Amino acid sequence: EKNANLKIQMKDFEASAEPLQDWLNTTEKMVQESSSRLHDLPAKRREQQKLQVIRA
Repeated sequence: EKNANLKIQMKDFEASAEPLQDWLNTTEKMVQESSSRLHDLPAKRREQQKLQVIRA
């Protein structure tokens, strides 16, 4: 009886953990994207400076 109860609880836990896992995956993706964007910033700045020199 106790064992069956535990199995049910585990099923419930897995069901409730799924959305959390999705959220974690999404968050991780967002963090990776924004950190790669931050990586691009210095390069973008240099590009802009080059363009400004050409314009001036």
